[in-house]
Amino acid sequence: METEKFIMKTEYILPNKEIPGTFEIVVLKASSSFKKQHIPEIAFQKFVAEESGFPISKCSLLFVNSKFQFEDEIHIDSFFVRKDVTDEVFLKEKETKECAYSLFDLVSRKNLPPRFTSNLCSHPRDCSYPDICLARKVPGDIFTLREGKAESLKFYKQGILYLKDIQETENLTARQKTQVQTMQTGKPFINQKVFTELFEKIRYPIYFLDFESINPPIPVYPKTYPFQHVPFLFSLHVIRKDLFQEPENFHYIDDGIVDPRKGILEKLQEWILPEGTIVCFNDKFEKRCLNESAAIFTEYKDWLKSIQDNFLDLATPFWGYEYYHPDQKGSTSLKTILPIITGKNYKNLKIQSGQMANSEFLRAKTESMSENERKEVEKNLIEYCKLDTYAMILILRKIKGWIEAGL
Repeated sequence: METEKFIMKTEYILPNKEIPGTFEIVVLKASSSFKKQHIPEIAFQKFVAEESGFPISKCSLLFVNSKFQFEDEIHIDSFFVRKDVTDEVFLKEKETKECAYSLFDLVSRKNLPPRFTSNLCSHPRDCSYPDICLARKVPGDIFTLREGKAESLKFYKQGILYLKDIQETENLTARQKTQVQTMQTGKPFINQKVFTELFEKIRYPIYFLDFESINPPIPVYPKTYPFQHVPFLFSLHVIRKDLFQEPENFHYIDDGIVDPRKGILEKLQEWILPEGTIVCFNDKFEKRCLNESAAIFTEYKDWLKSIQDNFLDLATPFWGYEYYHPDQKGSTSLKTILPIITGKNYKNLKIQSGQMANSEFLRAKTESMSENERKEVEKNLIEYCKLDTYAMILILRKIKGWIEAGL
């Protein structure tokens, strides 16, 4: 729908039978709850619709019912929640309309006014238009300060654009101080005591485990919910006696026949024994996938209970900046840490992120494609997942070498 100044799209504009001659806007959101930010959007749609000749008397929001459990088909009436947001939209309409016209006036100017919208920007470090939003003081790395939006803004306004130039660190957290220290020295920081204690906890055999999952708004597997993470692939590297020996690799990917959660549990029960250590990078995710899967396939509960205390989260020391390198720029993800510590990266893989793995698997699962193309997608998914588990081995080897060398 379009006016002289504005264009808007909405899912449905329906006649409102309760008030003849008027209409209802129905907006569909792929979310599991009502969010306040939906209201200005619907208010914008309302006034544009009315300026186009459609008087709006009712506004509704459709979102996904997170408690809907998929069995064999989607029942629309129970899959969606319909919320009447008419009152909220009417209250927001005047403000939204004024804002829209103000923005139209702004973008119509030949020269945009430079301004640092610090009170609006959630993530200045990811700003797409720093030359506009950040005026003449384009920041160096000040906005990479971990969980430091308020502090970063304070430093920025003081003219401090680089972490290395921060002198007053009294109000910074321990992690933020570590960041500043490494940027000032140009050298990585490692807490050898923490990593030594980590190695002391490890018992052989070591199982390096990683899952890939999907969490679609519309479930594809029975007894799953909207947005539930359902694992479809795992990689398992196993080292029996020595960290530097060649690891064994096992993997499983959804075969389209057995529910992948059952297939995963069956294989992991075969390959992971009650003794040893299970290393993950952010093990909360793997534990959740296993617990939710075993809640459906209860025959694996005893096995899961037998390994529950064997998990070790390799992400924990990195999250705590017990190791920190200047090139991390605040990030503690596996994708960031691997190349910094080992020099190896994901650049040669067709799939390079969990989100890409998620979308590629869903594409193979729900769209028509040739068998060769499907096999290629599966191969790429497995290679990506395998590198996630092998990456943990490479990182531990490198750190163990540093500790033994006294670096």
